[in-house]
Amino acid sequence: MSPEADSSVLIVAGEASADAHGAKVLQCLRERLPNLKCFGIGGERLKAAGLEIIADPAALNVVGISEVFKGLGRIRKVFKTIQAEVEMRKPAVALLIDLPDFNLRLAKKLKRAGVNVVYYVAPQAWAWRKGRVRQIRRRVDKLCVVFPFEEPFFRQQAIDVEFVGHPLCEERIEQACSNENKIVLLPGSRSREIQRLLPAIAGAAEILGKLNPDLQFVLAVAANLDRQLIEDQLQKARVKIKLTDASAQETLAGARLAIAASGTVTLEAALAGVPLVVVYRVSRMTYALVRPIYRLKNICIVNILAGRELVPELLQRKVRAQLIAEQAMGYLQDGSARKKVLTGLRAVVENLGAGQPSLRVAEILIELLTKTMQAQVQDADEN
Repeated sequence: MSPEADSSVLIVAGEASADAHGAKVLQCLRERLPNLKCFGIGGERLKAAGLEIIADPAALNVVGISEVFKGLGRIRKVFKTIQAEVEMRKPAVALLIDLPDFNLRLAKKLKRAGVNVVYYVAPQAWAWRKGRVRQIRRRVDKLCVVFPFEEPFFRQQAIDVEFVGHPLCEERIEQACSNENKIVLLPGSRSREIQRLLPAIAGAAEILGKLNPDLQFVLAVAANLDRQLIEDQLQKARVKIKLTDASAQETLAGARLAIAASGTVTLEAALAGVPLVVVYRVSRMTYALVRPIYRLKNICIVNILAGRELVPELLQRKVRAQLIAEQAMGYLQDGSARKKVLTGLRAVVENLGAGQPSLRVAEILIELLTKTMQAQVQDADEN
C-alpha cells in the first residue's frame, strides 16, 4: 500500500527561516509522493510548495516573553485551530520546525492523538531551558538537528536524534564579484525586531556614510514583513538605504560587511564569507528572566560554532549607532581584524559539513508514513 493512501502530513513553521526550510522538505516530499495531502501553518514559500494553510502564521512570529503575553489570545486561537484540524484529518505524521514554546506543547497533544512527531531544528536545550530535553524525549519520535555538536548532546539524553546537516548549506549562492562598498543591513524578520534594532542600525549607516560617501547600504526586507514598517523607521535616516526584496543570501553575495540581528542570517553571512557585526535587543523583562539561565557566553550561532567571540555581539543597551559603527570600521579595512574574522568564518562553515538535509528529513517522514500504513494494515488483518 502506498504511504499516500488515506494519509496526510501536518507541517508547522512559524517564522521566515522555518518557512524556507519547510518548503524545501515539502518539495522533496512531493517529488516522491505527489498526491500526499499536507496541511498546517507556514508562509508564502510553504504555500507555494503545496501546503494547505489553515491559519495565519503571523500570530506565532513573536520573540520575547512580554510579546508572547500580548499575543497569547491569537496564539491560543491558532493552537485550537490545529487541534481541530488534526482531530478531523488524523494525520499520520507531523513535521514541527523550530518554534519550541509552541511546537513542544503541540507535540504533547499530537502524541496523545497517535500522530508521529518529527522535529526539525532542535530547541537550544544545550544553551538554556534544559528541561525541554525531557519534553523532547517524551513527545518527539525523531529529532533532526542541524549542527554537528547537537547530535551527541541529545543522544546522551536517550533521544532518537540524527544530524541531517544545515539547510542553508543546500542553497549557497555562488560568490558574486566583490563590491568593496556594499554594506548589507539585516535588522530581522519580525516587526518588533525592526522597531528595536533598525533605528540604531540606520544611525550606524549614517556615521559610516559620513566617513566614506562611496559606501552603498542595502537592506534586505524579509518576505513576511510589511515594507511600510521599514520605510517608516527609515524616514529620519540621513543616509541613502536601498531596500530589496531579494533573499538575505542573494543580498549578501559580494558584500564587504553586514550588520545583522542575531539569528539565522548570521550563519548566512558566514556562508557568504561576509564579516558581520551582530546586534540584538529584547524587552527588559525578557532579558532579566532569560539571561540568568542562559548557559553560554555568546548568543550568536556563528560565535557558538566558533567556540569564541569571532564576531562582535552588541546586546541590549549596547545597541547604539556609535558602537555599531565603531565595530564595523575595523572590518572595512584590509587589516588584521578582517583577515582574522574571514579565516574564522571559513572554519565555521567547514565544520557544518555537507549533505542534503531537506531530502533526509523527507525520507524520515516517508519512513514513518510507511510504518504507520503497515501497522494499520496489520491491525485490520488481525481484526
